[in-house]
Amino acid sequence: MIPCVSTLFVHESPFGRILEWLKRLRARAWEIIDEKPNELDIKKVESYKGALSNELTLINVHGPYNPLTFGHFWFKRLEATILLAGLLHSKYVVLHIPKREDFEVMLENLEKLAHTASKFEINLLVENCTSNESAYLNTFEDFVILFDTTSTKNLGLCLDVGHAYIERELDDFLSKLYERFMNVHLHDNDGLHDLHMPLDTGKIPWRKILETLARKGYEGFITLECKSKIEDSLNKLNETTLRFSSLRTF
Repeated sequence: MIPCVSTLFVHESPFGRILEWLKRLRARAWEIIDEKPNELDIKKVESYKGALSNELTLINVHGPYNPLTFGHFWFKRLEATILLAGLLHSKYVVLHIPKREDFEVMLENLEKLAHTASKFEINLLVENCTSNESAYLNTFEDFVILFDTTSTKNLGLCLDVGHAYIERELDDFLSKLYERFMNVHLHDNDGLHDLHMPLDTGKIPWRKILETLARKGYEGFITLECKSKIEDSLNKLNETTLRFSSLRTF
């Protein structure tokens, strides 16, 4: 498993502060956010690349958190995100499904976007949101339909542990769709609200979750999406992933 840090905790800050954190926090991988007030552009891409601690550090991309547009407009917006992620040599782009969208149109656009991403060797990852955030792809059953419908190889699932915990579907995702995971968003909450708390400050049994993933042979990203105390959570994540690195039951 590859520990990764989302810039969510500092995203609302001036862009220079994000760069300072990239230099300060010795993370192996980062997930940056293509959303206001720090939407991606060519200048920001070059600044991100210049802020890396070394050439082995990875920068992945999360698309807009609040995709208010849909249909063709949503497609073009995500297409631009993918092109910029390609310049960063990202391994993946995470996306949220718009709240209003025709299901068939959404599937068609996902396949088109996945094809664009494949040109840059990027995986396109759909995140499971809460039922308050998205009309589709917020339940376990929605993702079963998605992956039964499409055979696109670089289209995967970004499991948001906090969202699945709130929706009471974490066990289903972990037991039945783990082969589709390419990234896991990790943060804590009270089981009711999407709080993005530091690890060990809520109710989510995150160590047990990581142990389950390790035993299943998961080798993808574990991305911290905490809004505070990021250094403390990263230390805990690094320690735990190292401890589980040799686990695999099959």
